[in-house]
Amino acid sequence: MSRFVAAITAAGKSTRMGGFPKPLLTFDGRRFVERLVETYSEAGIEPVVVLGYEAAEVRARADLSGATVRENPAYESGMLSSVQVVVEYADERDADGVFLNPVDCPVTPSAVVETLAAAAADGGDVIVPTVDGGSGHPPLFTASTFDALESAPEDRGARAVVRADDTDTREIAVDDERIFADVDTPAEYWELVKRYEPR
Repeated sequence: MSRFVAAITAAGKSTRMGGFPKPLLTFDGRRFVERLVETYSEAGIEPVVVLGYEAAEVRARADLSGATVRENPAYESGMLSSVQVVVEYADERDADGVFLNPVDCPVTPSAVVETLAAAAADGGDVIVPTVDGGSGHPPLFTASTFDALESAPEDRGARAVVRADDTDTREIAVDDERIFADVDTPAEYWELVKRYEPR
């Protein structure tokens, strides 16, 4: 059986949210980061949370007991550095792949995670969920991409690996537009709440 880990990248400075740490935003009564830890745990995938900005506050205010937590001292260089923290962790444990789930994307459907994990058995370097041809989160990077992720250019990040000519990127159609939910601003946060949070 394949073994995957989830990179829940939660280290950024949340500049467009006015500095409020996005891992601590709430949706349906749970912190963003707590929701994602639960989603991956329930799917049988080890969640690895990478912290940076306000790491002590996030640790104190969110329940991360179900996750492996790593701190990224280089978080200001961009999200790729946090991805690389998890890739190194996954490589050391001979994991078969890493799901990339920024904490900005807090409503990842567990069914989509399970679909992508199953699809990886058919091959491919990167497995990406799509709805009507549009790609969303979380992409699954199989172990064949680990070296490329470790050496990817900072300015292009993991996208450089997804789009490289020698990467076998496969799209998997799913029926859930939550793969597009991405919160960077207060307006996007409010849209997420209005659209998906139960009343």
